[in-house]
Amino acid sequence: MIRSIFRKHLGRKGHEICLGLIAGLLGLLFLFMPSGVTAGSALTINQINIERFPEIRIYLTASDERGNPLWGLNTARFSVQEDGSDVEVRKIVPLGGEKEPLSVVLAIDRSGSMKGQPIKDALKAAKGFIREMRAIDQVGVISFDDHVTVVFCLSSDKDALYKAIGEIRVGRDTALNDAIMGALEMLSSFKGRRAVVVLTDGKENRSKASREEAVQEAIRIGVPVITVGLGDEVNASALKDMADKSGGRVFFAKESGELPDLYRVIARQLINQYRVTIKSSKSLDGGWHRLRMEVNTVQGKAEVERLYLATLSPILDTSVLGKYRKKTERNYLIKIGFICLVVVLALAIIFTGFMRYKKTKGARR
Repeated sequence: MIRSIFRKHLGRKGHEICLGLIAGLLGLLFLFMPSGVTAGSALTINQINIERFPEIRIYLTASDERGNPLWGLNTARFSVQEDGSDVEVRKIVPLGGEKEPLSVVLAIDRSGSMKGQPIKDALKAAKGFIREMRAIDQVGVISFDDHVTVVFCLSSDKDALYKAIGEIRVGRDTALNDAIMGALEMLSSFKGRRAVVVLTDGKENRSKASREEAVQEAIRIGVPVITVGLGDEVNASALKDMADKSGGRVFFAKESGELPDLYRVIARQLINQYRVTIKSSKSLDGGWHRLRMEVNTVQGKAEVERLYLATLSPILDTSVLGKYRKKTERNYLIKIGFICLVVVLALAIIFTGFMRYKKTKGARR
């Protein structure tokens, strides 16, 4: 019916323009949709290694809607773009076997609100995480209230880790940012696959370090921060921000009894990462470049983007990343504003055509 109205009252050319605008709108909305999790699959770029530049090694997790790792992915399943241009996926290696060790620091909130069953379930979850690790992997543990305590340095000695975790007791406030900084410091001298998993049930209220400082340090040394929020008192946006910017993921548990299963999911995702190798077409120009990855599976399609800095020199100041993000967000808002303008114009054309149709129909009566 609408098509006949357009053809009759806007003319052939007018109705084609209007329909073209609508089709273009749909295309633009699809193009600018945020990437991440779609159709039951999740894709996260955890680390980007450019030590062998122009060869780039991308470490990522791919999981289904329940968080289980996706198996059997090959080069045919992936496509990668660098600054908008397609690049060849040269090699994909699943890392679940005894291929590359993993170093993880667990940061456990032991503030006063964790007293009772929450701390018991948190410690049980930490032990379950360690149980999932392979012989080649290492786990370190820190706890935090208003102070950060090193419970056990990175080790493959599971029994010693279990014993140390069992001695954690609740304290007072929540120095979340300082805990992340402490975990990153423990990992800073290690190479290869690394991650921080931090659990909290409250809001930051005691740290000397700011959230931005913790995020910048994670970016500087290339370590993803996986955040786990327990209960309703957490700062969900802060946890998501830290995870997203560092290459981690955010998880939430309503009850502490969910933590053991959740930690097993996180452990299996990290162990079963994929290493995707591409060859960059860029140079070591010291600038930020955008990698966009897409994976197609039987569960559906997932897309994700991540920036990397094209330099082999140590990164002393990552404040430039914040400026780049602000510029990117500004450009994104401009594009959204343009789309909204086109929507308004299209609706105005549709409304005008409909009113003309009603007026013509009324005159005929």
